[in-house]
Amino acid sequence: MKRNPFLLLLPLALFWAACDSGDSGPDIDDVVGEYGFIEYRFLPDSPLLEPVDMTDTLVVAETRLQLFTSGRFTLLYRFEGSPSATFVGGDAERTSRGVKLKGESDDEDAYLDLLLPVEIELSTGTTPGRLSANIDRRVNLSAFSDRYAGLPSVEGTLILSLQRN
Repeated sequence: MKRNPFLLLLPLALFWAACDSGDSGPDIDDVVGEYGFIEYRFLPDSPLLEPVDMTDTLVVAETRLQLFTSGRFTLLYRFEGSPSATFVGGDAERTSRGVKLKGESDDEDAYLDLLLPVEIELSTGTTPGRLSANIDRRVNLSAFSDRYAGLPSVEGTLILSLQRN
């Protein structure tokens, strides 16, 4: 009995077709929008230091994250006592767990002022329209606020929670 060589390739072709469903992963459109900060705290690892509520020094009404369909983001913020708001931007990439933000390296000082790393991964979680992150990092609290003047850099966890408006 003579076998058709194409029949031998048929299972392999079907396997490849099943693997390539055309789905390139989560769509950035799922997270596009403007987000307000509902929680923004730094929890020092040291029991001698109180948690830092970052919203105490920011004008919350003028602090927000905007995610765009173009795969870009802007972070707009204003510290209490500052005459105007500042914004930084960068690339936003949708991931299976949420969205990864990669800020412009020229804006690193602005991120440090906010105690943020230049790259942040925010998780979508189970609450609709919510993005959140717990980021372990060493921060210079004295650069953030004069009330921590003279304090050396400390280890801790930065807790972010944002809600789409």
